[in-house]
Amino acid sequence: MNLQQHLNDFYVQHNIPENGGEDHKTFEVPLPFLKLILPNFSWRKKMLYIHDLEHILNHQDTTWRGEIFIASWEIATGFWKYFPICIFPLWTMGWGLWKHPSSVFSGFKKGSQDVGIAELSISKERILQLSLAELQNLILGKKQVSKYLKLRFLFFTFISQIIFLAPIIVSALILFYFFS
Repeated sequence: MNLQQHLNDFYVQHNIPENGGEDHKTFEVPLPFLKLILPNFSWRKKMLYIHDLEHILNHQDTTWRGEIFIASWEIATGFWKYFPICIFPLWTMGWGLWKHPSSVFSGFKKGSQDVGIAELSISKERILQLSLAELQNLILGKKQVSKYLKLRFLFFTFISQIIFLAPIIVSALILFYFFS
């Protein structure tokens, strides 16, 4: 079974639109008290299949725990280099420190050993024709964990908290300004 077939099964299993919603103009982020609807930017559409393959590769579902693990894994593999898409995993990692901190650390630690799919110089068409075993061979355990793992983790948790808390801080400052 190739990765395209795995993706199709993943989408059906997790009630995700065909192609991960790549053809939609917006996408939803379910938060505890509201559902955030955001534009589905072209740069997000381009990387969406990679994110979904990472769920399959790491055996993670689409619950917040799974999303937090994958976001932290992505940041550790070097996904932070892909601006502006890196805002999403950094924000999710920041949220994860409050919601599922153990998933943040385990995802980051595992990602520090693996090569990210985005780092491969392989076209989307070619990747989707690979088997899961072939992708695992290219990615899993291909890097030696740096002796600076904890320092890198602290740095990215700090950055993720800035990204996560920025909207809250800006909103509080605006409210303070208008009500003072």
